[in-house]
Amino acid sequence: MQKFLFLFVIFPILFCFSTAGVVDLFCGATMIDFYKDGQQVLLSQKEQNQIDNLFSEAIEDSFSMPAFAVSLDNLTKEEMKSGLWLEFVFDKTMSINEMPFDSLLVNVNKDQYGINLIRGNDGIYEGRCFYLDLRGKNLDELYDYLSNINSNEENFEIENQQIEKTEIVEEENDKKGKELTKSQKTLLEKLG
Repeated sequence: MQKFLFLFVIFPILFCFSTAGVVDLFCGATMIDFYKDGQQVLLSQKEQNQIDNLFSEAIEDSFSMPAFAVSLDNLTKEEMKSGLWLEFVFDKTMSINEMPFDSLLVNVNKDQYGINLIRGNDGIYEGRCFYLDLRGKNLDELYDYLSNINSNEENFEIENQQIEKTEIVEEENDKKGKELTKSQKTLLEKLG
């Protein structure tokens, strides 16, 4: 009887408790960086909120599974030169299952029903990944939304974060004293 209770009552509770940690982590992200074909695209607060909502909806009922993927920094940065990538940045080093990170990088594709969460530490993407099974959901809505965000001419060389060309265009709302987004502040600090 004890084995039965453990298998059908206690084990699922432990499993759900341990997997909720990965999903809940995204609430603690202080910034979302967006990369489109190797260029970092500055996001308005409205765009950041919409990305956060779409991503949260996609991972809402997901659960983590053992990840067999391992990230190698140079290969990851080469891959980031094409496609759509989101990086969730945290203000401190986090750790799950003794795997530390200060950012989580996600490659967003159509028909994607699970995602590898690539751990970043001080801009280095090295080591074992986390994996989220989206349980029948996918990232199609998020992909479509990100695809329609236009690049704003910030060309970054991802490997060493040097800016080749910058053009900052103020929107009408920004002229009315609207506060800069965190990704805009980061860009200004890098230009500094």
